[in-house]
Amino acid sequence: MTSSRSRFSEHSQRAILWWGIALAVIYFFALWLLLGQVPTKNPAWTAEQIADWYATNQSKIKWGAVICSWTGAFMMPILAVVAVQMARVETGGWKIWSTLSLVSGAMMSLFLMLPPMMWGVAAYTAPRKDPEVTALMHELATLTLTTTDQYYIFMWVAVTVICLRPATQLVKHNPFPRWWGWMSLWITIMFEAGAIAFIPRSGPFAWNGLLVFWSPLTLFATWITVQSFLTFRALRLQAAENDPAPITDPREAATVF
Repeated sequence: MTSSRSRFSEHSQRAILWWGIALAVIYFFALWLLLGQVPTKNPAWTAEQIADWYATNQSKIKWGAVICSWTGAFMMPILAVVAVQMARVETGGWKIWSTLSLVSGAMMSLFLMLPPMMWGVAAYTAPRKDPEVTALMHELATLTLTTTDQYYIFMWVAVTVICLRPATQLVKHNPFPRWWGWMSLWITIMFEAGAIAFIPRSGPFAWNGLLVFWSPLTLFATWITVQSFLTFRALRLQAAENDPAPITDPREAATVF
């Protein structure tokens, strides 16, 4: 019975992780092809230029907002599985680092979900509102996407701590190798540049710049890809270890069923 429950949990974790990955891929393509925010628009645009762009691309942007409303919380299933695996390797009493990672994943989803909704509102109201109103909504959405680093770092710090604890490396089929802790720490530090986008309108720290947009986007995608690979591999090994031996005695079969 214990083995059956364990296999169900591992199969469920794989299914939930794939669910989150699928949502993330759809979200990215909607952000890119429909919302037109990869890269984000030129921060130096005037209110009239912004309003014209929304009026011209109104239909695409509204459909992008619809799709992102369905998919924007993709980090919740991904971090649910990561947090379960963290709790598995986190020794001691309260699983505080695992809990911190789970809460971080839930909260960061808000700031991935809200910008497409705001872009959608800007497109929805663009023909009827003053260009300054459309520009304000557009800028609020874009800055919300690029500057809200506060919830992301808790996840990566928690993963870093779990990876760098010597006790973690003693757990079999552990999806948190030590090298991954150092990389997660580096990603945490690099993400902190995002908040600087409030200040300039050009250069690497603008909302479409190298250090505020392209670097976080690349690192975020890299983190999800590598952590998912490590987690899938660990789940496969955990499931293989928990496979029960074949039943050869009819009396044992009667006990199981």
